Amino acid sequence: MNSELKKSAQNGLYEFAPDGNGCRIYHAETPRYWYNYLWNEDRYCAQISQVGHGRSYYLSEKADMCMINRDDARYVYLRDDADGTCWNIGKGPLNTEVEDYCCTHSIGHTQICSRKNGIEGSWRIFVPKKGFHEVWTLKLRNTAEQEKRLSMFSAVSFYLEGFSYPRYYEMYRCMKTEFKRELNGIYCDSAHPFAPHELYHGFLASSEPVYAWDGDLTKFCGSTSTLTLPDASTCALFQRPDIVVNGKDCTNSEASLFILGGVLQHKITLMPGEEKEIQVVFGISSSCEEACSAVKRYADAESTEREFAESEAYNYEKISSLSVKTPDQKINHMMNNWVKKQADFCIVGKKGVRDNLQISVALLNYRQEKAKEEILECLRHQFQDGHGVLTWYPYDDMRYSDQPFWIIWAVCELIKETGDLSILDTEIEWQDGGKASVLEHVKAAVNRLILDKGEHGLVKIYFADWNDALNITDDPEAESVMLSHQFCLALRELKRMMEYAGDTQYAGFLEKEYEQLKEDINRYAWDGKWYARALSSKGNVGTQDSAGSKIYLNAQTWAVLAGVADRERLAYVLEAVDSMEQDFGFPLNLPPYPEYDAHVGRMSGMLPGLFENGGVYCHATGFKILMDCCTGRGEKALKTLKKIMPDSEENPSAKSGAEPYVFTNCYSTNPEYYGKSYQSWTTGTSAWCMMGLYEGILGVKRDYEGLRISPCFPEEWEEAEVTRYFRGADYHIIIRNPEHIKNGKAEVYADGSICDSGLIPDYQDAKQHRIDVLIKRG
Repeated sequence: MNSELKKSAQNGLYEFAPDGNGCRIYHAETPRYWYNYLWNEDRYCAQISQVGHGRSYYLSEKADMCMINRDDARYVYLRDDADGTCWNIGKGPLNTEVEDYCCTHSIGHTQICSRKNGIEGSWRIFVPKKGFHEVWTLKLRNTAEQEKRLSMFSAVSFYLEGFSYPRYYEMYRCMKTEFKRELNGIYCDSAHPFAPHELYHGFLASSEPVYAWDGDLTKFCGSTSTLTLPDASTCALFQRPDIVVNGKDCTNSEASLFILGGVLQHKITLMPGEEKEIQVVFGISSSCEEACSAVKRYADAESTEREFAESEAYNYEKISSLSVKTPDQKINHMMNNWVKKQADFCIVGKKGVRDNLQISVALLNYRQEKAKEEILECLRHQFQDGHGVLTWYPYDDMRYSDQPFWIIWAVCELIKETGDLSILDTEIEWQDGGKASVLEHVKAAVNRLILDKGEHGLVKIYFADWNDALNITDDPEAESVMLSHQFCLALRELKRMMEYAGDTQYAGFLEKEYEQLKEDINRYAWDGKWYARALSSKGNVGTQDSAGSKIYLNAQTWAVLAGVADRERLAYVLEAVDSMEQDFGFPLNLPPYPEYDAHVGRMSGMLPGLFENGGVYCHATGFKILMDCCTGRGEKALKTLKKIMPDSEENPSAKSGAEPYVFTNCYSTNPEYYGKSYQSWTTGTSAWCMMGLYEGILGVKRDYEGLRISPCFPEEWEEAEVTRYFRGADYHIIIRNPEHIKNGKAEVYADGSICDSGLIPDYQDAKQHRIDVLIKRG
């Protein structure tokens, strides 16, 4: 265990399991909720905090949401019926003290354990490989010397919202709960006339006979334990449910209209040393019969364990084709499973062209078919004129300028990964009707960006580009320097793809466009020491004489990634980027805007140092890691990666609040919130940090002709290993730097034979090949 992991274990807050697959949390009072997400390919997802609560939802293929429970209500209460002591296995929401608390968030499940009143309790949650539900395995063991009589209450709310409908057609007006004997649980029926699919019916059922139940949460929580909402419906508060804390039994209530939920009470008697196991199933279905069929799969412990084992195996199998071993154990724990799980989840949690294309390109490293499916799905949300929607859940077609770039880039990366040019002939629908080949979608994106050029030959920013919060709405002709850099990269990459495809005429056209755009950027956007962020007649953004903020990170990093900065400018750009470094990453812009400026819009309306206004936006810092690798700065790339990893040395999770096993979107530099994190899990930071390590630092890169090895290896590392599946073959790559050479040259051998330019033969033979890489002096 390295020093950072030892430090985390010593403070007692958490530690990784030895294999890195689980994170053990030892205190329920984390700085904020630390979540795990569990889901399947049927698009059922459960969010689970360290106390066990969280939202459960289903998102259909057409992105129609069903949010199953209101206010994240998923709780299990225990009560010793002899003395009235009541508690939760995960401590909350009753907040009664428990002993030996431990929550293990793992790749395929979450398990929460504790002891109280002589009872060892365990609550395991997993989402099966197939179906629209989650399974709770609850185990109670009597460690006392006398008999224990317990009541266990499994409680959820029912919401079933998340889709569009006319005003006054709220779902609660169409719902009722009923205890179904054949289900052995509560069934929440709905009859909404505008429901977009049939799965708007919830249920909570058990494998063991239910003693009593409540479908009306007012009866369970108590009429004074409610919060009245504007429409006069109520939402239960679960901190002190009346039935639990006052020693009562459930009332066998059912409900319609208001405060619907499901509570199942079990009476359990345990002799000393005796253990009881109960399966509880929570989810949605198209009918009660379908719910009954689902619950029967978990009739006993043996059948449940088979389902659990299948789910566990699948969750590991889908991310198993890519792995790494470095001298840094924390990087190994993060990058072997958690970052891949996080990126994979972003496909479930996000539905946007820009977002999902970035995530999909990262997925090409280990889930090639899923990545291809998602890239083609994003093309369906492109209009015939070349631009794309921002998101299709919720639907938002506000004109952001950067969607066409991501389309070009992602398709190029897909062809590099597969080598399959026939993909370009696949016909894909347009958002506004009709269909065209993938190549025609790509060409439409190129044409859109060319047509969107402004006065200086750079691409217009419109409402915003990648930075959603940079809104130059007072100048419709403003031009984005970042997007223009990105378009240069797209033109360069697409030119190579067209040459690979044999279309030299179109490749020549792209080359001319690239050279012209590069020339225009350097003529009009270069500010003497760095690149401006945007050009505008109302005042350029991100220049030395700009009002408010003077320099933007993305305008510099993408200039390097796209090859726009020549050697002389490159030295200035790197110096400028290095000057922006903070304790835990690189701010998006400096200095932050001190007050609102209508010229740059929303970002300046935030407190200085928060989010896009001078905060360390980790997604953008991920771009910077790859920029370092492009310039041979392996040490800086590694240092930057470690800065923005969760629970870093300078910004531990106890301070930032972020989960220690997944990347976050940003850290605040505001003195009042210094180091605090906002959003984790659904952030492109995961994708770019994964690419930064595997493709940048370790240099395992897809290319049209095959897999190319070109590491930017840090001198502090002596050796690292990577396994990678590529085009039907497995590669075990061993990189050695015995002399700790800085910015050395890689000598690559495939099965003992030297590879020119680091290009490995494209075997496609279903075999494993050993790749040896030796770092030598250049």
